[in-house]
Amino acid sequence: MLEARTETQSTDVAQLLAGAARTIEKVRYCWLVTTTPEGHTRARPMGRLLHDPDEDDWRIRFVTDGRSRKTADLAHDGTVSLVFQHDPSDAYVAVSGRAVLRAEESEVRRRWKNAYEAYFPTEQDRAHAAFLELDVEAMELWIRGVTPEPFGLAPTVLKRQPGGRWHLVPLLSR
Repeated sequence: MLEARTETQSTDVAQLLAGAARTIEKVRYCWLVTTTPEGHTRARPMGRLLHDPDEDDWRIRFVTDGRSRKTADLAHDGTVSLVFQHDPSDAYVAVSGRAVLRAEESEVRRRWKNAYEAYFPTEQDRAHAAFLELDVEAMELWIRGVTPEPFGLAPTVLKRQPGGRWHLVPLLSR
C-alpha cells in the first residue's frame, strides 16, 4: 500500500512541477523579493532569461546591474522569492531559494547577448552587468485545474530534497 501511495505521489509531484513550469513559461516578468540589510522586504519586477537546455530546469536567471540595490540585498541575505502570475489561466507560482550573483567578467562575457545593451547602453554600464541565478528550493502553487480544490484556499507546497528530488509537503506540516 505504501508503494502505491509513493508512486501516486511521484505522479502528483510530476504533474505539479509540469503545471508550475507551464505557468512560468507563459510569464515574461515576475516579482523578485529580497530582504534589505535593515530587515525590510523589497519587491521589483524582473524579466527572466531562458535557461540553457543542458542545465537544471529549476535554475532561473536574470541580468542585472551589479551596482543595484538588489545586489546589496543579496550580499546581506541571498534568500529570495520570485512570484509569477498568469491571470488568463488562474495560475500563480511562488518560488524561493538561494540566489547567487555571477559578476565575473568571463561569466558575463559568456552569457552576454546584444539585446542586453538596451539595459546597459554605455561601456561603464556594461562593466557592471552581472547575472543573478536562483536555484529553486521550494515552491507554492495555486494553479486552477492542477492544484487541489478548493482553489485559492491554501497553496500546494513542494520542496526540493538534497540531490534534486521534489516532494509534496503535507498540508498539516506547513
